[in-house]
Amino acid sequence: MGIFKIKRFNKDSGNSVEQFMVNGYYFEIVTNVVELSEKEAQAHFTSRIDEPKDFLKNMLIATVMDGQERFFLVGQAAEEHQLANKHISKLHNKAESEIAYICFLAGAAYYHVLHADSADQTSVEIDYFSTMLPIWLLKKGEKFSDMQEQMAARFRGEHNVTIMTPGAERTLSIKVAISKCRIEGADARWAIKKNFKLEDNELANEFDEFDTLIHDIGGGTCDLALLPTGLKAPKNRAALESLTDISYLKHIETLRTEKLLEFFADVRSLEKFIYEHINDSKMELVDGSSGKTTDLTKVIHHSLRSYAKIYTAKVENTFPLPQGKMYKNIYIGGNGTVLKQFIEEVIREKFGEEIQQQYHIFPPDGGKLNLYALEILSLNETAVAAL
Repeated sequence: MGIFKIKRFNKDSGNSVEQFMVNGYYFEIVTNVVELSEKEAQAHFTSRIDEPKDFLKNMLIATVMDGQERFFLVGQAAEEHQLANKHISKLHNKAESEIAYICFLAGAAYYHVLHADSADQTSVEIDYFSTMLPIWLLKKGEKFSDMQEQMAARFRGEHNVTIMTPGAERTLSIKVAISKCRIEGADARWAIKKNFKLEDNELANEFDEFDTLIHDIGGGTCDLALLPTGLKAPKNRAALESLTDISYLKHIETLRTEKLLEFFADVRSLEKFIYEHINDSKMELVDGSSGKTTDLTKVIHHSLRSYAKIYTAKVENTFPLPQGKMYKNIYIGGNGTVLKQFIEEVIREKFGEEIQQQYHIFPPDGGKLNLYALEILSLNETAVAAL
């Protein structure tokens, strides 16, 4: 027995991927979660994993929920299951969804498998946990703080998880002392203002004299946060909006069913292909059986360019520019990188290259800035608490 201490546990719940930074260690879990019966769970794996890191691809866990033990395949282990992707083409209520909670348990289990001194170190104490909610969910409450507290409360307190994957078996008791919930998109500003040493970031100087619109482009929704000069906090609810009717995942699912049905069995596989090949000169799909290569560049680029036009038009209608004024624009989120070249094309065509280069910024690691902001805020708050 013994206590396994975690100082900081930060989690950004995406529609497609959960990102974690635990004590500064980064990893991802794809949001495939499939419930099994106890009999199915007991018989699922036929061999043991050889290395602790192999657990990431072979996650099978159990937990007690409402007095009943339930069993879940999580992440890559569930990818081939027909029910693995049922959530990603619709609005995902992270404040209520079991997926966000199950992925938390799986993330804690994975970090324990990698870093605990032994499997017998079964008592896990998390000093500080933080996560985020999208703007559309926060606006469901009378006050943002109501929804933030509802989300934070899901993780505060005691939890249990049993790892059933052969070679990594153990049962953990997890206690979370402090739990916080932040605002997606808006609080990402901290990853631009500061670095992990809590020092000022030079990039932030670009925004000292401009209001800044942060675009957090996710798979299901796009969150927009209008920040006053100097990347200050949004002034009011009207400065925070969410585009819920132009889902990126729905857009590429339409592309798949109308143009690419013979190549991709589900939207997840198409999403993964686009993400992995978006920066290639050609987006070529290789048939694993025949070796035949199919160039999908034209059809995919056309679709993404179409989405970029729809997206920029929606943003202009949501936050129209005041007469004689310019905003700086920062693009982040899982699909900011994917859409970068197409959004830049649209902006250049409409406003010219100078405007595009000076006022539309895609920061490095844009897809991780929400998570980085959680880490920076948790570093600051735990440092203050330690004084």
